[in-house]
Amino acid sequence: MVPRLALLFWIAALASCAAPKPGPFYAAKAAPAPPGTLISFAPFNTGLGGASAYKVIYNSTDIHGASIPVSGVIFIPATPPPPGGRNVVAWAHPTTGVAPGCAPSLEGGGIVDSVPGLSDFIAAGDIVAATDYPGLGTPGVSPYLLGDGEARSIIDSVRGARALPNADMNGDYVVWGHSQGAQAVLFAGQIAGSYAPDLHLEGVAAAAPVTDLNGELTEPFSGDSGRLLAAYVYYTWSATYQVPMTTVVYPSAVAAVQNTASKCINSLGQGAQAILAASALNPVFLSHPPQSTPPWPALFDENSPGHAAPGAPLLIVQGTKDTTVEPHWTRSFAAKVCQRRESLDYVEVPGATHLDIPEEALPVVTNWIKDRFAGLQAADNCPS
Repeated sequence: MVPRLALLFWIAALASCAAPKPGPFYAAKAAPAPPGTLISFAPFNTGLGGASAYKVIYNSTDIHGASIPVSGVIFIPATPPPPGGRNVVAWAHPTTGVAPGCAPSLEGGGIVDSVPGLSDFIAAGDIVAATDYPGLGTPGVSPYLLGDGEARSIIDSVRGARALPNADMNGDYVVWGHSQGAQAVLFAGQIAGSYAPDLHLEGVAAAAPVTDLNGELTEPFSGDSGRLLAAYVYYTWSATYQVPMTTVVYPSAVAAVQNTASKCINSLGQGAQAILAASALNPVFLSHPPQSTPPWPALFDENSPGHAAPGAPLLIVQGTKDTTVEPHWTRSFAAKVCQRRESLDYVEVPGATHLDIPEEALPVVTNWIKDRFAGLQAADNCPS
């Protein structure tokens, strides 16, 4: 009897951790205006001292070139702007899910704790723009690990800050991201010059970036967490590229993939729900190997960073105990960057895991960003 009561309690606890529903604020449509145009904004009480926070909806562009609305939060320091205007740090968050309701801005004041270095950047007088990415608050399909779509939403969050009270931007910005967000900022660097010539990118800081999708997304998934991420990929990519999911997923598993993709992981409770849903994909749900089934290999390659220059000095931090983005993938990417004679400061943090690498490496990251805004020469530890 006790185990049954415990099970019922656990189920009730999971039910109470459902993702929040986007309200009317998130229902805005794209404006007939350029990317980065602010569509709407509202003061947002986050409990963070020393800054005003605004929930925003702004114009961006999807990978097909269509205008779309994107949500996020922008923090403006309360201190007077410095001579010449404020710098901007654009934060790109790690995986939170792919469904409406998975937006970090829906988590209320919890977003403050989810932006590594936020207090440091505010104290330095910098604006912090934190995009939700498309489709997590606003309607549409989320561009999960789709490099260009994520990158545009990051860059346009910087543009969107211009219209906020007391912003006084100077046009200089750094992009900083973790995991999914780290892959996204690598793409932001690659497209920044052509997509946003009105801004000046000073640096790209990436923690545990996903860099080789053909390898990292097609290895056998031995656990439910891997199957969860795979569900996110095949659900969103199938919808975005109009490729039937059944090219690689058993027809009998499609419903389970869709159900899994509907779960967010913004909290422990949400994560438990998502893992429970992913367990329905155990043991096998892939009918064909994606790495050799067209058009998937070409799509993996297209969304792996490194096909263009990083666009600015590059910092990559990687934990040696990361079992999600394993160090050998990041080392391989770093070696390719160095072979192209591009500027890279590559830092490994002994003992750091995938979840704690942003905080473990934060002193390195915040000092590096400070130096970029100061115009100092970036370190380059590539072999001669």
